[in-house]
Amino acid sequence: MDNIFKHLDVCLEQQLNVWPAAREAFSNLEQVQTRVLSSSGLALQHNPARIISTTAKVKPAEVTTRACFLCKDNRPQEQIAFDAGNGFDLLVNPYPILREHFCVVSREHRLQMFKDCYKVMLGIAQELEPGYMIFYNGPRSGASAPDHLHMQIGRSEGIPLVDKLRQNEPSAKDEPVTIQPFGFPVVIIKGSDPDKLWDYVSGMTIYDGEYEPRMNVLAFNRDGQVITAIIPRSKHRPDCYYSDGPDKVMVSPGAVDMFGLVITPRKEDFDSLTERQVLDIYRQVTPQQPKIKVGIMAAPLIKFCLNDSYTDGRSSFEGEMSISVVGGRLSWNGILIDSLTLTPNEHGSTFTLHDVTIGIGFHWERNEEQTFSGQLKFIVENELVHAINILPVEEYLTSVISSEMKPTASKEFLKAHAVISRSWVLAQLRSPFRKTEATPSTDASTGHDYILDRIIKWYDHDQHTLFDVCADDHCQRYQGRTRIISAAAQAAVKETLGQTLVFDGHLCDARFSKCCGGVTEQFETCWQDEHKPYLVALRDSSINEGALPDLSIEENARQWIMSEPKSFCNSADGNILSESLNGYDLETPDYYRWKVEYTVEQVSDIFRRKSGLDIGDIVDLRPIRRGPSGRIYELEIEGTKQTVTIGKELEIRRTLSESHLFSSAFVIEKTQDGFILHGAGWGHGVGLCQIGAAVMAAKGYTYREILHHYYPHTTLSRFY
Repeated sequence: MDNIFKHLDVCLEQQLNVWPAAREAFSNLEQVQTRVLSSSGLALQHNPARIISTTAKVKPAEVTTRACFLCKDNRPQEQIAFDAGNGFDLLVNPYPILREHFCVVSREHRLQMFKDCYKVMLGIAQELEPGYMIFYNGPRSGASAPDHLHMQIGRSEGIPLVDKLRQNEPSAKDEPVTIQPFGFPVVIIKGSDPDKLWDYVSGMTIYDGEYEPRMNVLAFNRDGQVITAIIPRSKHRPDCYYSDGPDKVMVSPGAVDMFGLVITPRKEDFDSLTERQVLDIYRQVTPQQPKIKVGIMAAPLIKFCLNDSYTDGRSSFEGEMSISVVGGRLSWNGILIDSLTLTPNEHGSTFTLHDVTIGIGFHWERNEEQTFSGQLKFIVENELVHAINILPVEEYLTSVISSEMKPTASKEFLKAHAVISRSWVLAQLRSPFRKTEATPSTDASTGHDYILDRIIKWYDHDQHTLFDVCADDHCQRYQGRTRIISAAAQAAVKETLGQTLVFDGHLCDARFSKCCGGVTEQFETCWQDEHKPYLVALRDSSINEGALPDLSIEENARQWIMSEPKSFCNSADGNILSESLNGYDLETPDYYRWKVEYTVEQVSDIFRRKSGLDIGDIVDLRPIRRGPSGRIYELEIEGTKQTVTIGKELEIRRTLSESHLFSSAFVIEKTQDGFILHGAGWGHGVGLCQIGAAVMAAKGYTYREILHHYYPHTTLSRFY
């Protein structure tokens, strides 16, 4: 045969003529039962012969103890290998689900790895006759032979996802499109260009310890155009697969199951499964939106108001309340308890916390009354009541981008912020989404290096043990429903649902600050000595503004900071700022270039109180090391009693100001009475510059272009 993919029926006939066991297996398909569960086409297939694949041992330790059943030497003598080209053989599947069912198997024994077969897969899809499909199960996403590279081909009649894609016109867009036919996202890509497919797959998240994203992939030929569907997966099998007794459901979802035809080897599962149970199985094996625990405030006594009906699991409550600490326990309604969780009786209910402190330690610190949705949890630690808000990530994000910036800002800017805020918070969660990071051998929250007169500290986000993230600038601003004042924030979150930034298959730790001062900073200047290729120094301007000078050199830093180079964030456009900045941020107008003057007595007193060190009167301030944005991360301070070196950038900002210096990108002018600090920017400067991004959006840049500018070498991916 010149092209076996044009004559699959002939291949099947030849094989069945010489292999009685396979002939019987395909004959048994006539007795296979199918039951449609819903109008969406979702269906069950009762196929007892699939018990072998459904119960296959797939754990790495188990795989190594059995012979590979796809290798030539271990296959039945009757099994014919048809030459599929490119180092692959076409085999008839002896345990069929589909009326015509084949495996495309690598002649070489090598791991199931999509990068080694995606080009072949698209080429075969282009050759397939109408009514056929080719599909791939990832090694942790349904493959019964994760140790041997293979794909499968079969007839596509009765496959709900394929039926939907054949019946509906594909999007006119060239970029990937996401649909949700069965409650989970399916990414659709048009065309047979392998680079387009690989660009998307290479941007998907890789779980720690694995070598490729978890996924199922389907491709077929529709009127001469290849349509590819990618289904991201979170795990191989649902919890019910491992249950005992009546809760056990023996469904191990592979590609065909995820395409809407769920295979049930056991008759009791076929008879009893409902649409709701199947959708729950899908939710268990596909990435879903997690909930997040946000620490809002801590105080000896917290006053709050339940604006609607809430329950503690026994009784319902509403109205003004208070909770305090007595003897290390919570005092609530006249009883002492260890913790309290209040859950709304109806969706959309809210509660209000009084006297919430925002901007802690910064010059805009103040107390506010803030309103939230979701659950309210109280716990006690160190004689303080901690109020924690528990809610879905997407709901949290709607408030974050409204709290960090105004929801009246440009939509493209809000969308960019939704993506980076989602990326950052998912990276912080202790979940399968999170890439394992090396942590300092000291306190997890504050790395430090104390060597006599050298004090180097950095402050990161892992210090929170009672909750996932806090609600203030230490993590990212979250002020509940207090800041949601327009539909733009909701639209920005909805239109980027589940989208995150990914680098090298892992979630990006997408940092951001208010104003970079014209150039962004690299990660290691501010935190751990770990280089992140997407958090680097870059000029905050168009490519036409010239090369960035080396601002780690003192003279270059001085020239840069004492001038006002053209930058996106060097904007005096009052309309952009008033639309983008919240009121307390607008109280700080001189964010691009600023100046602080101290007498010797003032700076010496501030340093003594903020650092806890008495080095005498400060005689000199000498930058020792600067990052590529000009930010100082080691500063030598000479006192009349002692000379000490401090860092990193936040510690410098903290110990030289009553609140915090705007940034550590400053140069020092000594005067007769003290010092003048001439500075640039507001914040650490790493990642997205909020003012610069707002200006970019106002100039017509899309959110994708904004993200590409501030996070080079990253791709957009979707988790749920």
